[in-house]
Amino acid sequence: MSRHFKLEDILGTLKDVDVERVLRALGGRIRAYPTPHYLEIHREYVSELDQKENFCGAFAAAYILRGLGYRLHKSEIVDQDYVAYLARVNVDPRDLERLRALKREIACLSKEEAEEVIRENRSIWYRFDDLPTTLKPQELGASPEGVIYAIQEISMSKFKAIPVKTFSKIEGDLLTREKMNSFLDLLRRAEEYDAQFILNLNTKHLLDSERIPRLSEKLLLGEEFQEIFREGVGHYVGCGGLIEVDDRQLIIVRETYGKYGVHLQPAELVRRALLRRDGREGGIIVITPADFEEEVKRFLSERGLRIEIWDNGSPYIPFTSRQTS
Repeated sequence: MSRHFKLEDILGTLKDVDVERVLRALGGRIRAYPTPHYLEIHREYVSELDQKENFCGAFAAAYILRGLGYRLHKSEIVDQDYVAYLARVNVDPRDLERLRALKREIACLSKEEAEEVIRENRSIWYRFDDLPTTLKPQELGASPEGVIYAIQEISMSKFKAIPVKTFSKIEGDLLTREKMNSFLDLLRRAEEYDAQFILNLNTKHLLDSERIPRLSEKLLLGEEFQEIFREGVGHYVGCGGLIEVDDRQLIIVRETYGKYGVHLQPAELVRRALLRRDGREGGIIVITPADFEEEVKRFLSERGLRIEIWDNGSPYIPFTSRQTS
């Protein structure tokens, strides 16, 4: 584990985990490989919760960037709204119409009444209304191109975002079990490359950390439980590293909603989620300092991982155009 963290600190960030019980039960059988700046990024994650509608990719990038020290860019606060603006996140035009009407409404209200309206409508209370729009549900959200652009723009290219395609509509599964093992190797070496990770997947393959009590603790201790899976939706989540107990590999997932929180998922289920099985392509964004970009690309290429943008269904609409057909 990174010399910068204590194991109990990492476990303490996980939802519904009795840290002392886990440490007593497992002793030296547990190994943790958190991503660099783990606790700094966790604090930003907690302060950003929850994501706004269609902002999962922007949400994941925003708290990582702030945890890396990028809090302002061109006099703008680096939050999910600003990242979504740069990433050209696709939103429903009806939400923008409703938002504009609400902003006109609160102009006549007291400060307390206005704040209540904002709280009640937080999920669509976008700071910017210059966002591309679409009425097609499958096109909503962020493209990988957009998220990558925003990360590199805000960090002034001091960090590079490398796309790793996990499923191809033409070639099928790219993230085989063998290649997933290579990705796990990269997680173990995340500190060496100062790397962060964002996963673009389908949630139907993930265990439900809201409806399964103490999910992460049960996974750590190898306890039996009834498997309940999430409803399927294309989604971005942050990845905070890897925890291993005996021969079990558990990936730290930072969900974009507080009800799911930071929790563990078996590596094989994350692999299946990245393969999606919903007609769209999936992938991983590897964020690393520019000085390590070529080294990380070489690591990925030598292990057969595909460095390529994927099509998750959300088009990338540049600033010159505001909506899709």
